Amino acid sequence: MPVGVRVQSRVYEIRFHGRAGQGILTASRLFAEAAVLNGKYAQAFPDFGPERLGSPVSAFARVDNQPIEIHSQVYTPNAVVVFERNLLSKVPVTMGLPATGQFVVNASESSQLNGVKEANGASFTTFLVDATKIASDLGSKVVSTIMLGALGQVSSVVGREALESAVRRRFKGAVADLNAKMVEVGFREVHQI
Repeated sequence: MPVGVRVQSRVYEIRFHGRAGQGILTASRLFAEAAVLNGKYAQAFPDFGPERLGSPVSAFARVDNQPIEIHSQVYTPNAVVVFERNLLSKVPVTMGLPATGQFVVNASESSQLNGVKEANGASFTTFLVDATKIASDLGSKVVSTIMLGALGQVSSVVGREALESAVRRRFKGAVADLNAKMVEVGFREVHQI
C-alpha cells in the first residue's frame, strides 16, 4: 500500500439512551473497553453535564479496526440502545438511525414501543430484551450490563467473553459475578421482532 493511503474506515457507532443514574456512561465505556480487549480502537463519552438523577441522558461509543479520528457526537449511529422504554415518547431516540441500523430496547413486547418505528417510517431492525425482568429475577434493579450483553449479540462488534472480561476488570467479587451473569443473559435473551 502506498505511503499515506488509508483503507476506508468502518467505524461502528452506538448511541445509548437512558436516565441519569442508570449506568449508560458505564455501559458505553465497558463496550469500548471490550472492543480494546479484542484488539480494536474505541471511544466512549457522555452527552450530558450535571444532570439531575432520573433526567434523560445519552452516551456514545465508537469502535473501529484503526485509530478513530472523529471527535464529535454520534449523529448517524449504527445502533441505538434504549435502557428505558418510557423514553420512546419523550426523546427522539431513533433520530439519525439508518435503515441498516439496529434498535435495541428494554421491553418485553413490541406493543410497548409506542409505534416508534411506524411513526418514523423507518426500516431499521428492532431487538427487544426484557432487561427489567431479567434484572429483577437476578436480584438487581440495574439493567445496564443486560443491555450491554444484548448489544454485543446484535452488533457482533465485540463478543460476550470480551464484555464479561471488561465487566470483571471494572467490578470485583460478587458484583463482578452478577454483572458478568447479566451480560450473559442479555446476550442470550435478546430477540428480533
